[in-house]
Amino acid sequence: MFGKFSLRCGVAVAAVVGVVAAVPVQAGAAPAAPGVRASFEGRTINLAESWEDARVCAELTLDDVRCFRTPQELAAATGEVGAAKVEDCKYTWVCLWADINHNGRRLQWNEPGRKKLADWGFRDQASSGALNRIQGGATLVNYRTALPDQQAFLRAGGIYSDFREFGWNDKTDEIQVG
Repeated sequence: MFGKFSLRCGVAVAAVVGVVAAVPVQAGAAPAAPGVRASFEGRTINLAESWEDARVCAELTLDDVRCFRTPQELAAATGEVGAAKVEDCKYTWVCLWADINHNGRRLQWNEPGRKKLADWGFRDQASSGALNRIQGGATLVNYRTALPDQQAFLRAGGIYSDFREFGWNDKTDEIQVG
């Protein structure tokens, strides 16, 4: 009795495995490369690979990241006006700059979540920041150093012109936007 049952189960399993094995796999198909895709001058770029000539990239929504050559181009595209410094980090935004005193390339978000900066082409490059919001700060995270206190909290409304002041220049691997 058990012999016939085992034989039937074996045939059924073999048939299922055969069906699974017969599913065609597209030759040459590779998983998508890591990195955030952004719109820049009418084409899509992978920020993990290159920013090309972009100087400002903003996550307008979770599925809409856009890059611009200048802060003024971003302001025009979003209907905002302002100078090219910390004032450009408009209300509700969290912004990081590559250089101290809010200079250099800039990343900005207003959507909450974990942002792995390697995917944004910005790992270990943040040197200043601003959080132009009344609530919901951000946390900087460093993965590479096996020391305690590898997180730094940035308070809502905070202006941070030099991350060297608290030992975080070019150390941030991730930002957690609240």
